[in-house]
Amino acid sequence: MNWWTWAANFVGSFVRVLQRMGFADARANTTLVFAGALPVLIGTAGLAFDFGTLAMKRSALQAAADQAATAAAKQMALASSTDSNIKSVAASYIVSDLKEEDGKSTVLVTIDHGKNTVAVQLTENWTPFFAHFLAANITPIVVGATAALQGESRLCILSLNGTDNQAFRMMNSANVQAPGCGVYSNSVDAKGMVLQNFSTIQASVICSAGGISAAKSQTNVTPQTDCPAVPDPLGSLAAPSYSGCTSNNLVVTAGLTTLSPGVYCGGLKVSSAAIVNFMPGTYIVKDGPLTFSGASVVNGTDVSFYLTGNGAILDFAGTSTINLSGAETGPMAGLLFYADRNQPDGTGHKISSSLVLNLTGTIYLPTGDLTIDPNGTVAANSAYTAIIANRMRINKGPTLTMNTNYSATKVPVPTGVVSAATVVLTN
Repeated sequence: MNWWTWAANFVGSFVRVLQRMGFADARANTTLVFAGALPVLIGTAGLAFDFGTLAMKRSALQAAADQAATAAAKQMALASSTDSNIKSVAASYIVSDLKEEDGKSTVLVTIDHGKNTVAVQLTENWTPFFAHFLAANITPIVVGATAALQGESRLCILSLNGTDNQAFRMMNSANVQAPGCGVYSNSVDAKGMVLQNFSTIQASVICSAGGISAAKSQTNVTPQTDCPAVPDPLGSLAAPSYSGCTSNNLVVTAGLTTLSPGVYCGGLKVSSAAIVNFMPGTYIVKDGPLTFSGASVVNGTDVSFYLTGNGAILDFAGTSTINLSGAETGPMAGLLFYADRNQPDGTGHKISSSLVLNLTGTIYLPTGDLTIDPNGTVAANSAYTAIIANRMRINKGPTLTMNTNYSATKVPVPTGVVSAATVVLTN
């Protein structure tokens, strides 16, 4: 109904009221009645216009506040995020959502790390026309939104497979120590995550997109089921570029050897009592395994390994001592091991060495199945470790330690490896 229709209806009703009151000539005085009622009509219509505008402005501001709070909370989940980053993300969303209002609204962002919340308050000093003269107190417009991280946890282990039974499986007294981070399975199967034979997990969050088969005594927190699947945080990560072969079928069996970044065609094997120091950079291991075995010792800081082609797998065995820290800068920053996502589903990788001391960085095996099964401690000396694999198998009594001392290393958490917390608006 437009304004003129509403006004005509109002006048007609007013005239009928006069007639009922005995004013027989009311119909003839319609013009006079309308003239007398006009100021009221104008004022009422003006107020309706102002309050309608107020409703639209409030709705737009609220939507912008909701978007800004949600985006800022997601930024908060980044391992390397700062308060400045969080506030900047909120402000950018406000500007994007309120282009026509840019410069008219003030923004207040409040961050509460204790409660894992970000609150955004928007204030617009809008001046209405009619309501202003009628002293209606409808300005300024103030709206707010608060977004919270629920189940907040750094992501330490993620099994990407979305359908398989036992996509994440622990057996035979296996133990995961991840007190500062979360363990996640994307499988929607009723037994997508399984803990058997006295296996245990200590973590801040244990979450399965499907079901979990585990006794209460096997976990320190109540596992969550039917969780939203965690999108592959490195799904858009580009593969490193390379050309030619630096070496073919290299096997190091003795002595002290220093290796430089390059393309190791046919694989790279370190065995027996060999000691190998890897110089900083990216090592392409093509068409063959990366094998550390025997009583060998391998060391490397600011290194990354890209596995591609047939048979390019991780194979750590024996009592090989492994002390490796991932790339600190460049396209592979934060990565320690990265397997080509074009490898066949179920490509098997294995960590069986009983002396895996330091694996600082991210192990990314998007189509691979990672088995960890030494009867010893794995990665305890790492500043932090994150594992993202298609499937996970932890077996035969290892203690896999997933530290989160991000500030203790120059190896950054890769962009995209974020908290797996769910962001929700709380008001």
